Amino acid sequence: MKRHRIYCTLLFLGASITFLLTACQSNARWNDLEFYNVEKLEHLQETPQPSEDGKPTLHEEPKREMDVKVDMQFMKSNNAMNEKACRLINDQLKEIILNQPSEMSVDEAVAQYIEDVKAEFHGDEIVEVYYDHLTGRAEYGMENVINYRLMEEAFTGGAHPSKETTILRFDATTGEFISLEAIFPLEKQRGLKELLLNKLMESTHAKSLAELQAKGFLDMGDMVISHNFALREDSIEFHYNEYDIAPYAYGTCTICLSYDEAKEVMAIQTVNP
Repeated sequence: MKRHRIYCTLLFLGASITFLLTACQSNARWNDLEFYNVEKLEHLQETPQPSEDGKPTLHEEPKREMDVKVDMQFMKSNNAMNEKACRLINDQLKEIILNQPSEMSVDEAVAQYIEDVKAEFHGDEIVEVYYDHLTGRAEYGMENVINYRLMEEAFTGGAHPSKETTILRFDATTGEFISLEAIFPLEKQRGLKELLLNKLMESTHAKSLAELQAKGFLDMGDMVISHNFALREDSIEFHYNEYDIAPYAYGTCTICLSYDEAKEVMAIQTVNP
């Protein structure tokens, strides 16, 4: 529903912000960072309007229902320097995930997001059941990195609900967004694709691209690099949602590379954790 807005924003942030993981950086003071939850749930039920002439109808119209839930973690700190980074991260979460202005408070942004979902529900008179559940969790990653994992499950009509995971990365010392290009320069992304393809073939026991495609993967073309990746303490996790590289029935797919495996395709300034 809002994935295209998220990715457009990410492309802008990725082009405007650079991030280097260097050996001279000091570790963020994790003890000064605190994650707190903001949770809001709203259920709405629309009762069908009576007929214009007031006479009973042969078939009772079903009641339309909407359910929207936001359960997201945000950040705060008692340390003045870290608090500035926390505010910037929270502002980006409001803009990228909730599609709300950064000037809003966290509570205001969550409430307005729910109002926007309700407006979409009211505007669609066909769908009988409509829901949107957002769950966002922050995770400690490699040196100075916060990985933010958003899980969205939604049904807005169609054959089945959709489940989608979005992973964002932030520099815990500055609050800046970490783009794909900051970690994997454009000139090295071809090599990254090869690494991901080899890992996928290994996990599916395929000996060639043709055999991999025969199993249902990459039937639309070549290997793609997911922008949903986490810089974990011990490895780099690339997350692929349903339909990204395989049919819906296959579900999601995760490919992990160790830092040693990926070092040749990473930015020169990047060091292993």
